[in-house]
Amino acid sequence: MTKSAIRNRNYLIYLTGNTISLHGLWIYRVALGWYAWQLSGSEFWVGVVAFSQFAPAVVFGPIFGVLADRFDRRAASLFINSLSVFNMLLLGLLALLGHVDILVLTMLSLMQGTLDGAHMPVRMSVVPNLVARGQLESAIAITSISFNVSRFVGPAIAGFVITTFGVATAFMVNGVSYIALIAVMLIVKLNPSPEKKQPRRHVWHEMRDGVSYVLGHARIRALLVVVAVASVFGRGALEMMPVFADAVFERGSAGLATLTSSIGAGAVVAGLILSRGVSWLNVAVIRGAVVLAGLLIAILGALGDFWVGVAIVAVLGVILSMCGVGSQILIQTLVDDEVRGRVSSLWGVIAFGGTALGSLVVGGAASIWGLQDVVVVAGLACSGVAVLSIYHSNNGNGETQLANSE
Repeated sequence: MTKSAIRNRNYLIYLTGNTISLHGLWIYRVALGWYAWQLSGSEFWVGVVAFSQFAPAVVFGPIFGVLADRFDRRAASLFINSLSVFNMLLLGLLALLGHVDILVLTMLSLMQGTLDGAHMPVRMSVVPNLVARGQLESAIAITSISFNVSRFVGPAIAGFVITTFGVATAFMVNGVSYIALIAVMLIVKLNPSPEKKQPRRHVWHEMRDGVSYVLGHARIRALLVVVAVASVFGRGALEMMPVFADAVFERGSAGLATLTSSIGAGAVVAGLILSRGVSWLNVAVIRGAVVLAGLLIAILGALGDFWVGVAIVAVLGVILSMCGVGSQILIQTLVDDEVRGRVSSLWGVIAFGGTALGSLVVGGAASIWGLQDVVVVAGLACSGVAVLSIYHSNNGNGETQLANSE
């Protein structure tokens, strides 16, 4: 059977609906960050709203992972996305009527963050159930390209929609986009998962089993550590793009759309590279990429030129996506299906939770010491911690030998 997932009709149907939904997601994220800045004029509140998007994945992620392994993934996707439609249309209506302040925005963002956190392990677990094992690497890479094409196109659409129709319309567009994913989940056929060898136990025990599985799997454990570093110090700093666009570069919502699209364009390049094969990819490569990402973030904070910033964030899009998507590909090809949801949720806890923590810390610190200085420190910390991780692996636990053997 061909290794290209794009030739799989079942996967192609899912990809279409998922891509439409992802465009809505990026329209929402740009609109949310811009609206938070408009309502508050505060780096701290921009950080709080960014935190609210990702924090539920940290608090509830392991539970969501257990549920993704326990319940029918199609039914879970349909239920969660239906609630997302309602939440987004409610936010759009309230914004249109002028009934949203920063606290209401944070509350509804937290609600959507909870729904997205619940859907994340389901979304990651569905793709392996759509294709044959030989097509898995291709499917994950193509899904990544889809995600990052939407990351490139979505913000451009968001800039037009916000400027022409306002943020309320942008929120409503995201609500409607979830319907596409609901439709395809009603159509596609999921491959049956292997019968579980163990009977169901208490949720807490199954959560613990997922953590134990990761701790006992050296490659997966090492990948999650490096994802944590990139998320806290790298992605967290990039969540300050609304403030960079307006307060540093003085380019407004159009500048924010350009910066976010540039990150997406770089991420598309990363997806295309990964779609051609990952035989060269291992933990050591990802660690090195995180060191470079930290240096670029520090340079971004030190400079105040808009177009230089656009170029830097485009390169960051390549590097950080290599880390995020590359780690997903490696993990999904290593993990056993019966714990796939739990391991996927732990990846989400670290990737999205790290971003939430990083955005909150950077936003809070920036409100005291200034955004650019804080971003410089965050970038240097990213590189420094990654270098320490490399040093530790070379001198203590044998992960370097393991990475090189991949």
